[in-house]
Amino acid sequence: PHERIPRFEEINARLMPATGWQIVAVPGLIPELAFFELLADRRFPVTDWIRTPAEFDYIVEPDVFHDLFGHVPLLFNPVLADYVQRYGQGGIKAHRLGACEMLARLYWYTIEFGLIREAGGLRAYGAGILSSGGELVYSVESPLPQRLPLTVERAMRSRYKIDSYQQTYFVIDDLQQLFDMTEADFAPLYPQLRALPEFSADGQLIAAQA
Repeated sequence: PHERIPRFEEINARLMPATGWQIVAVPGLIPELAFFELLADRRFPVTDWIRTPAEFDYIVEPDVFHDLFGHVPLLFNPVLADYVQRYGQGGIKAHRLGACEMLARLYWYTIEFGLIREAGGLRAYGAGILSSGGELVYSVESPLPQRLPLTVERAMRSRYKIDSYQQTYFVIDDLQQLFDMTEADFAPLYPQLRALPEFSADGQLIAAQA
């Protein structure tokens, strides 16, 4: 086990040959469009600060532990690596169409808080879960949250929590399913979803957007 601060150049020396991705250091949250452009170019932004011991179980903003240990290992998986790039490309388009909020929900419920069903039971693949010791157990074992089969439409209509464990998780059967269901152009979908009611973080129907 390593007992020192990870060096980005050492990780990139392994990540680039594996899937063509690189990680780049950022000071914190960056503007949406800049984030999408980095992902579309197969570059993943990693924040350069770390949480305090009191924040070990949950933090609101991503830190280096969340980004590096939550996201980066999954970028070594070719299918997920391609999905994240596709998300960035879709984000650039969503930015032009004023649909970033809906697309952000898909990111939240997959790349950040996604669950996958395997032979041994539920497993987490979302980085927000993987970097939270508390939510990791809660997300796969607790009877409290609801767990729904992932559909793009439902995820995009579902609000989420940023300051506590999630009340809803979306489950996939394999990573290829995630890649395949996001292959279509989302542009025609956005106006359709705007006309429909949304779901609160706990799955309750709420009024349609104005």
